Amino acid sequence: MNYGKILSRAWEITWKWKVLWLLGFLAALGRAMGSTSNTGYQVDEWSGRIAPEVAGALAIFACLAVIIAIAVWVVSVIARGGLIAGVQQVADEGSTTFGSAWRVGVSRFWTLFGIGILAAIPLIIAAVIGAIVLVGFILGGVSLSDATSGGAAPIVTASVFCGSTFCCGMVILAIILGQIRVYAERAAVMEGLGWIDAFVRGWDVLKRNLGHTIVFWLLFLGLAILIGVVIAVVVLALALPFIAIVASSDLRGWLVAPVLCGGLLTLIVGALLNAIIEAFVSASWTLAYREMAGLSAAPAEVVVSAPEPAEE
Repeated sequence: MNYGKILSRAWEITWKWKVLWLLGFLAALGRAMGSTSNTGYQVDEWSGRIAPEVAGALAIFACLAVIIAIAVWVVSVIARGGLIAGVQQVADEGSTTFGSAWRVGVSRFWTLFGIGILAAIPLIIAAVIGAIVLVGFILGGVSLSDATSGGAAPIVTASVFCGSTFCCGMVILAIILGQIRVYAERAAVMEGLGWIDAFVRGWDVLKRNLGHTIVFWLLFLGLAILIGVVIAVVVLALALPFIAIVASSDLRGWLVAPVLCGGLLTLIVGALLNAIIEAFVSASWTLAYREMAGLSAAPAEVVVSAPEPAEE
């Protein structure tokens, strides 16, 4: 597999078809969710200490936050499917539009949703089993320590060792399932498979192309580190003048506008970079999947011979 060709082609598609940037931005929104998971708890915790009107307003705000989070998640799932479809359309037809890619993402939403559920179930089961085993181990060790008048140090050491091993195993399992999901989503969008068949197909592609997958992982890891360093340097260089101004002044009113504009500009540039990176990574995996699954080969030409003249 020509890794450089795939990455260069993915960048060419990403840069030329900027509609993919919008899909990348929408797809990346799903990664930012999760901050509203504790809202309901905080409302219940404080509802007995504040006025009922304020508690009701907080409850309404929590419900709206949950609804918005669900809507953002739905949009991100559709956008992921649209990114795959858009790259496939460019590779097969030479062009794409936001509408055509988005329609494919909408049509495959429930399939992508089912793939996500299949990828999450093993993690949930492993986490529950691991937590039960670890708690049982700790309780059994404490009881044994009390019965034998032994110290707690061996129990703590063993618990830390078991917990660390379990966490490492969970990380490895999450990486494997995440990669199966990457391939399964492409099988669902590009080959029209159902969510179970697509998941099986993703596992099969991963098994047969484990070496290529590891190489791409390492390439993207190095790229992520490089981009992170560059962004950190640029942000620091842009922030130093503002930091110097804030540190050497009493924050008068005329400084508020530049600081706010600088923060807004940073958010816009960060969102744009994130959208481009999301589109590029998705395009790279899509093109790599085409190679791995044998979908990139041009169909053979059908030669139709001229009919022989009928005998008189």
